[in-house]
Amino acid sequence: MKVIKRNGDVVAFNKDKIFIVLQKVHKEMPFKNEAVLVEMLDHILNKIKLMKKEKIDIEEIQDIVFKTLCDFGYFCQAQKFERYRTKRSEARLKETDSLFQRIEGILENGDRENSNKNSTLPSVARDLISGEYFRFNVEKSIGKELYEAHRKKTIHWHDSDVEKELTNCCLINVEDMLDHGTRITNTDVETPKSVGTAMNIAMQIMASVSSQQYGGNSIPNFNEVFAKYAKKNFVKNFNDYFEFLYEKEYDDTLELDSANEELKTKYPKVFEKVIKKTAKEIYDACQLFEYQTNSILGSASQTPFSTITFNIPTSWESEQIILAYLKVRQTGLGALKIPAIFPKLSYIVVDGYNLKEGDPYYYITKEVSKCIAHTYYPDLLFYSKEDYDAGKYYARMGCRSRVNHEFQENGKYQQYGRFNFGVITLNLPQIALESLRHKGTDVVETFMKLLEEKKSLMKLGILKRYENVRKLKAKQAPILFQYGAIARLEPNETVEKLLKSDRASVSYGFLGIDDCVRILTDDKQNISKPAGRELGLRIMKEIRKQADEIKEETGLPVSVYGTPAEASIATFFNIDKKNYSDVMPEWLLKREYYTNSFHFSSELPIDAFDKIDVEAPFIKYCNGGNIMYVENGGKTYNSDAILELMRYAHDKGIEYFAVNTVSDVCFECGYTGEISYDEHTTKYKCPQCGNEEGMKMKIQRRCCGYISNYNITHALEGRMKEIKNRAIHVK
Repeated sequence: MKVIKRNGDVVAFNKDKIFIVLQKVHKEMPFKNEAVLVEMLDHILNKIKLMKKEKIDIEEIQDIVFKTLCDFGYFCQAQKFERYRTKRSEARLKETDSLFQRIEGILENGDRENSNKNSTLPSVARDLISGEYFRFNVEKSIGKELYEAHRKKTIHWHDSDVEKELTNCCLINVEDMLDHGTRITNTDVETPKSVGTAMNIAMQIMASVSSQQYGGNSIPNFNEVFAKYAKKNFVKNFNDYFEFLYEKEYDDTLELDSANEELKTKYPKVFEKVIKKTAKEIYDACQLFEYQTNSILGSASQTPFSTITFNIPTSWESEQIILAYLKVRQTGLGALKIPAIFPKLSYIVVDGYNLKEGDPYYYITKEVSKCIAHTYYPDLLFYSKEDYDAGKYYARMGCRSRVNHEFQENGKYQQYGRFNFGVITLNLPQIALESLRHKGTDVVETFMKLLEEKKSLMKLGILKRYENVRKLKAKQAPILFQYGAIARLEPNETVEKLLKSDRASVSYGFLGIDDCVRILTDDKQNISKPAGRELGLRIMKEIRKQADEIKEETGLPVSVYGTPAEASIATFFNIDKKNYSDVMPEWLLKREYYTNSFHFSSELPIDAFDKIDVEAPFIKYCNGGNIMYVENGGKTYNSDAILELMRYAHDKGIEYFAVNTVSDVCFECGYTGEISYDEHTTKYKCPQCGNEEGMKMKIQRRCCGYISNYNITHALEGRMKEIKNRAIHVK
């Protein structure tokens, strides 16, 4: 026999579910004894059997349960069961109405939860509506306990708007895919023979990866990966010019390599021409990659959230790729020359190679600082020379997420083919507010006790992340797990073995440490003060301790993640305002949002160097990802200031550093500087000519870990307030 569920699905009949219902009734209002449960179950099963149906509706089964309770004389229990049944029907109707209201809102007014999505586009609206369906069903995919915690915003179950079996961000093994071939959709791709073709294929790979996961995708060692293909351009160009000039094929024994000084000396005219042409081809390839990245819409109806990371170069071609891409980014796109926001650029900095004057590639770092001053990017990844030379260096997978740096295969650190499979974020300020309600106790010790108790909830969430993804087969995400982006598994192999290794990560996220310190001390302390920093670090250490214990207990690659919290800083606050308004402090009620991860409260004044000092001690505990940034005001084109900040951050042990430089442009009057945001009109307004038309200005801001074009899109109101309130650290 089959059962027809309310949504129309047909499933196998399961008598155990009826018994569970009877047990719940017994628990609420006991029967004479537990033996009655078995008798009633037999009675119900006989009635169903006598109906002789191949398929039975779920409502019919519930009618039989109700009548059986009455037949056995348990009228009060039957009445309670019917009330519960009615209540559940009303709740389902209410939830459905809420879903349709949300969908109508998206169609009429758009959506501001993701500032990388322009919800005025029909394709984006379709994706957002699809996301609402997955959110509507999130309780089924994560269970009641986690769902209640997510609904109350004790935690945030990230990416509830996507299919539960998908994996999160990754480090694409583009090098292997280009060297050994891959398959994109229905096309087999062989090893390219030029840098332009190689970058073109890489962009198609990134778009395909983006469609089969959620979150960011990253190409590590970008300049080194594509340098080998630029070398092919050099060889071809040399052969072509040599044949043109000498009217014969190249027949010398000298190796055709840009680093070959003997070749350069013997054939200076050919060499000079070839260098110029190859440099131009490298620039054109980078420009095409930039245009393609920003003109392709992935399955999530947004530009693929992509990152490329520049490494220490080992050849002329590798150097040229970095320099060319920096030039492309600063030149901008289209007639208005607006700098692109994707791919996100990162640059590895190593003392002895490119950090300071005298390092061989410091001249590239100077160009990087100019690019930061004009376009926000590149962000900076710091590694010691010892770690770098050992191969222990990594790109970031997304806006800040990172993998376990200790992981090795065959004695080598692995920069490629690694990924994340989900994040659960803990609302720390809510725990602090709950602590204030425990009158007559030490609020700090109460907070720490309540925080300890959250470990079981976070562990449950991490296990559920694993459970949801472990059955994913390679053929269900082929570009990732069959064709080399992450692995090359057999089609029917599941990803379970990868999830259990440190090739992957699952993240224990958090936000609001500084808010906790301020709440627990009646705003007398924050993490910029010694006592406040000590308390903040105590909280940070407890989170890391819990994550390490969960990793040990589950065998899963758990790591601590300083959550970007694009939307959560507002949604967490808004729910807590309803539930904790009696104890929520005035400064927090007035501000109306929480603070990201371990960051110093962004509205409070502090010098850039002091901010680095304040946040540096927290870095080492966030082994699943972190970022530290400063706001650069009035120094738009002061690249020397950026270089000084860069060296200071490196020396203080910062892993991932960024400088947010505001350089808005009004195309109506030519004004350059900061264009302010009006909360009432939800528009930016030029201070010089009053222009409020978004398409006639350039407004770029770092939302949380990535840059957004806020003249076109907007984040939630809380995030927009946070951006507007940010104190300037470099004046």
